[in-house]
Amino acid sequence: MIRSDEHWLATIDAFHSAALGAQSWETALRGFADATGSRSSQLTGIGSDNTVLFNTCTGIDDLINFDSHNFNTFFHSASINPRASVGHEAPALELLADDRTVVPDERRRDPLYHRILQPLDRPFIFLTTLDRQEGTSIVLAAARSQREERITREQREMFAALAPHIRTAVRTHLALERNGTAVLTGAMETLSIPVFVCDRTGQVKALTQPAELLASSGCGLELKCGRLQARHPDAATALNDAIDAAVIGCTRRGPPVLRTVIVREHDDNASPLVLDVFALPAQPYNFNFAPRVLIVARGPRGSNASRAALLHTVYALTPAETDIAQHLAEGKPADFIGLNRGVAVGTVRAQIKRIMAKLGVGRQVELAIRLSQL
Repeated sequence: MIRSDEHWLATIDAFHSAALGAQSWETALRGFADATGSRSSQLTGIGSDNTVLFNTCTGIDDLINFDSHNFNTFFHSASINPRASVGHEAPALELLADDRTVVPDERRRDPLYHRILQPLDRPFIFLTTLDRQEGTSIVLAAARSQREERITREQREMFAALAPHIRTAVRTHLALERNGTAVLTGAMETLSIPVFVCDRTGQVKALTQPAELLASSGCGLELKCGRLQARHPDAATALNDAIDAAVIGCTRRGPPVLRTVIVREHDDNASPLVLDVFALPAQPYNFNFAPRVLIVARGPRGSNASRAALLHTVYALTPAETDIAQHLAEGKPADFIGLNRGVAVGTVRAQIKRIMAKLGVGRQVELAIRLSQL
């Protein structure tokens, strides 16, 4: 429970720090669980179709033996979890306790209680819907053990007092994620690069002016139902597969996923259009509203400016690493690069190793091939 004014402010500040990326949401939620005298707490984004967009929990070490798919199905399916339907329908910031969703006699046969909540000693849950945006309900919950029992009046008041502050932090985080799309598109626009920026579903949320011209110029591409598509059936299949693979790759750590798709016009003599489909690096604590996938269009050979933009934006290369990568793409050896940059060959080789790690390749020949594809 809150012990002082300083403790109250620290609990609120933790959520605003999480919104700005200064610390994790899990740390802030641990403070919220402590403030409400609860065993654990949870912040979840649930789509209108009950898909889980993000789910941050505290005290979940004992969940490792539960299948994650079944766990999410139990918690967010309205047909199994009576809280799900109530949460979707309740006004924002309305506080919901167990007596609103499940009466005591039903707990013995309710599958959520029987298979998950009782074995994990979380029979009591108190929650509220913080906000609804883009068809997503963002839910805050506190899970309580048998020993803690139902939430007390004092704890309920603490929950109600903290919830608006947490909603403000969530909205700040969402706004920053969405601003990423505008910043990314603006940078590519400055370099006159045709780029389509996609969200977690592969829908195009922003595009540069050169990309807009491509999609309307009859070059074999079109925007249909908000998704970039190729007119030729084989290219359409390859592009859809590449976008789907990139969307999946967004959830995994490691080097960004890259696939290249060749799109041809009806005229076989015309130069093909090359599409590079990238998964942007996964961030540990985002809500999945940030841009997820880039589709970059180029001719048979990419320009140095285009390659430099991709290396910096997608692979997070520093300016020095980008310059070295450009030399490597042109076939220049390490000693030439060192002489050109005025640094020791050993320094260049160390930087090449860092470039290889960022691009996810193990040998310099593989690096040269990857760079030539950009």
